[in-house]
Amino acid sequence: MKRSIATLCVLSLLGGLLVIAGAGLSLSASPPKATGGVAFTTIEGGTEVQRKIEFNAHATDPAKGNLNYRDSNGDWFRVDIQCVTVVGKRAFFSGPITSGSQDEWADQWLLVIVFDGGTPGRKGDLVWGEMYDSDPGCEPQPFPDKPWPVENGNLVVH
Repeated sequence: MKRSIATLCVLSLLGGLLVIAGAGLSLSASPPKATGGVAFTTIEGGTEVQRKIEFNAHATDPAKGNLNYRDSNGDWFRVDIQCVTVVGKRAFFSGPITSGSQDEWADQWLLVIVFDGGTPGRKGDLVWGEMYDSDPGCEPQPFPDKPWPVENGNLVVH
């Protein structure tokens, strides 16, 4: 009888541990990502251009996400994000432009680098982007040129 009770206690303990371990395994961390909706201003030919981007870039396998861009000139485009790398508070992501207001953007790729400087975004968030003729990848690198400070909105790298 004592042996049956001892066996029952051990089996109950093991069953409880399996339930706890199983719950712990299902709570694994999600892959890194960058999300946001921000506005910034650049100077183009001596004229200020107000720009806005909204994006979600997930460093899953394969990477996924999208970016929507529009500006004060009436231009816009959409990007299918296919490469994402997150390092600390910086994210690097790229993908082909899938549609846009300019015909010459049809075969272009966009590389974006963002820095999460805190909330709200105007406290230090930075963004930089450039179009390429082919896939630029998304390897970590310094900002190639001076990044643009976020004036409105927020981006989060997590």
